[in-house]
Parts: sequence; C-alpha cells; structure tokens
Amino acid sequence: MPRRRQDETFTLKAFTNASGSKSWRVAGTWPPGNPVRRNFKRKSDAIEALGALEAEAAGGGGGGAPHLRRTSLTSDQISDAEAAIQSIGIRRLSQVVGQFLGLEARAHAKGLTLDAAMAFAESRYRSEVKDISILNARDEFLRTRENLAPRTVQSYESSTKKLLIPDPNRMLHTMEVSDIEGLLVRHANLNTRKSHRRAFSAFFNWAVRHHYCLENPCDRLDTIIADQSPISILSIKEVNRLLQAAVEYKDGVMVPAIAIALFGGLRPSEIADLKEGDMKSTLIKVSGGKMRRKTNRNVPVPPNLVEWLETYPFPGYPEAFDYRLKVLRTATKAENWVQDILRHTSISFQAMRDQNEALTAFNNGTSKAMMDRHYREVIDDPKVVEAYWAITPQSLAKTKVKVTLPGAQDTEWPTKARLRKLVWKKPMVHAAKEIGVSDVALKKHCVKQGIDLPPRGHWLRQRR
Repeated sequence: MPRRRQDETFTLKAFTNASGSKSWRVAGTWPPGNPVRRNFKRKSDAIEALGALEAEAAGGGGGGAPHLRRTSLTSDQISDAEAAIQSIGIRRLSQVVGQFLGLEARAHAKGLTLDAAMAFAESRYRSEVKDISILNARDEFLRTRENLAPRTVQSYESSTKKLLIPDPNRMLHTMEVSDIEGLLVRHANLNTRKSHRRAFSAFFNWAVRHHYCLENPCDRLDTIIADQSPISILSIKEVNRLLQAAVEYKDGVMVPAIAIALFGGLRPSEIADLKEGDMKSTLIKVSGGKMRRKTNRNVPVPPNLVEWLETYPFPGYPEAFDYRLKVLRTATKAENWVQDILRHTSISFQAMRDQNEALTAFNNGTSKAMMDRHYREVIDDPKVVEAYWAITPQSLAKTKVKVTLPGAQDTEWPTKARLRKLVWKKPMVHAAKEIGVSDVALKKHCVKQGIDLPPRGHWLRQRR
C-alpha cells in the first residue's frame, strides 16, 4: 500500500457492506483531534468530499480560488462533462445519461435503435385531443341533440350553459373535476345537482367520443348521497296567495296548470303531456310524463278543480313554466318551498280526505313507500282539509287576498340596427352580457324585432 503524502489529512478506502454492496469511506482527523468518517455509495462522490475536506483543513475554504478536487477523469473527459453540463441546463448530468440509457435499452429490446424508434413515433403520432373552446363545443353538442325530445334539449341547454360561466373561451380539455364541483356546489337542492350532473356527463361523454377531451370529469365526482327530500306543504293561506298571484299574473296563463297540480296531484311533466282529449269532466287521463308506460291512469277530478277548469280552461302547458312559477313563488311568500311542493300539498290533502293510502297512491301514480318518503306531512285539523277542497275561483274572490308580484325590469335596448350588428359580431351569451340581459331574453327580443340570428354552429364554423 502506498504511503500517505505528508499533506494528506484524510484517507479514502473501499469496503464491502454486510449486504455485499461496495462503498467508499472518507476518514481522518480534524485539528486538534476531532475524528471524521463519511461513507459514500459512489466513488466519485467520495473523491469530491475528500478534496473538499482537505482543502478546508488546509485553510482553502475562504472565498478565493476554487477548491482543487481529486477526480478519476482525464482532461478530455472533464472537458466533455463541462460541455454536457452547459447544454443540459439545470438538470443533473447523471440523470440525463440515465434517462438516455434507459430509452436506448427499451428501443433495443424491440430490435430498434433509439433513432429508429423516435422516427417511428414521429411519423405516427397524432394529438390525443383537439383544441376547441367550451362555447363552440357546446354549440356543436346542442346542434347534434336537435332530434331529441324538446324537454331534453331544453335541459341540456340550461345545464351546459352553466359551463360557460367561468370562461366560455377556455379550452374544453382543460376542464377538471374541481371545475365541475364548483358549478354543482352552487345548488343546495340535491335533485338539481343530479339533473345538472347528468347533463354535464352526457356532454363530456360526447366530447370524449369526438376527441375534444381525454376523459369525462364527471366520472370522478363523488357519489351524490340519496336524496332525503325535505317534506313541506303549502298552508291554506299560501295556497290562496299562490292562486291569487296566478290569477293576476299575465292574464291567468298559469292558473289551469297550477290548479291541476294542486287539486289533481299531477307532475309537471304529466301536465306538459296532456292533450285535448285527456281532459274529461270527471277525470284526467294521464299517459305521459317522466314515468311513461308506468303511470297510465285516470285521475278523478274533484268538484273544486272542475270549477277552476270551467273558469280557466286548460289550453296546454304554459311556456316558461318553471320561470313563471318562481315569480309566483315570490308572491306566495311560502316559508318552506321545496321541489314538487304543489304535488306534495295535493297528495297530503288527498290522503287526509280519502283516509286510504293505497287509493291515494294509485290515483297519483306512486306507491305507499314513496308516500312515506315524500308525503308524510299530516294535517291535524279536519276543518283545514275541508277548507282546502273548498277553494274555488268564487271563494278566492270573496277572501280578497292581496299579493305583490315582482315588477318587470326595464331594459334599455339598442336600436334595431345596432342590435343586428351586435348579435352578428359576437356570440349571444357575450352580446347579452354587454346589454345586461340573459341570452334567452336577447333572443326573444330579436325575434320580436324581426332580427335574423346566426344559425346554430355559426361561431364554430367561424373559428375553423
């Protein structure tokens, strides 16, 4: 073994670990006698540490010339290493070399050189997603839904419109689970969340099939817990205020549908599907609605409903029913307004009137189990039940109920020429925002003014 030079304070020795692996140890003594011992897995690291310790022990750790370090590399190898480090930037040279060798080994395993493997990938690579904004994707999606039932198309339109709220020009493939959660959490009602989530899922499934995004983010949303619907019904005073508001609102256009819901117990979708021949003097023939083929039934028409329909004949399901019901809800001043409260109220009062759960469930196209879940509100006073089924247009006029309908908001519309130029300059949602109205209101106003609107998909074609 060669003798240590006189200026050497520390030594470098190789040794074998208990596991059989090899390591290198730098050992020595700091003046005035403090022992130092460090182990390294790689020899190069040990040599570098040895040089640094000796330089520091010799007083070379100041800010002057760079430390001299021992290395097993030749001058040419050091030059090559310096040039490589300059070209790879902040990455470690060993990391780059390791990655290169790994790729080369994978290519050789397939019988290819690394250059041949890269040439093969470059010639056949296709981008996994196509760039398209949420706005343009929504337009294209709705254009392909035109052959569906009108209510389904309307549901898709209203739900997917919420995707435009943060940024309609955002690329669709950048939408994440957190974005969808942020839109859904705005709705406290679980049924509303489920409805929007179903529409979102249909939209993103379509987008995946068209390579506009890699996955449907709705697939990774947390499961929405089973809806334990809050149970609430309208009081007699609230029923009277609701009907009075309906009488005063837009020439009573909502009265027939609300009377059928309150005193017949029909679902909104069932009322929407009623035809002229379904309305009899003593019964209503129900054969549509969401529960199609399962709820075909004849609903008895109580005497007070007969009077309502004689005074306000049913011309069909009113337009914008949900929106107009929200207006009437404000006038009703109901303390606890829940979804399907009209049906809840009707079935609860029917159950107390008939004293027969099976009959009430049959007449309303539901089951006793569903009644127990949704219609458990009990009316204690028989006089209240009697008063409910005695509400007629005549009795309502005698009570002289006072209601306050929300006032219509005045909108300062541009001139016809300016409006035509605006709707052809930018999408409806942006034009409506500029005016300060909804895109639905803008569309209706344009139709009323005789202004031609861009066809569906116009802005998508402009983008291409």
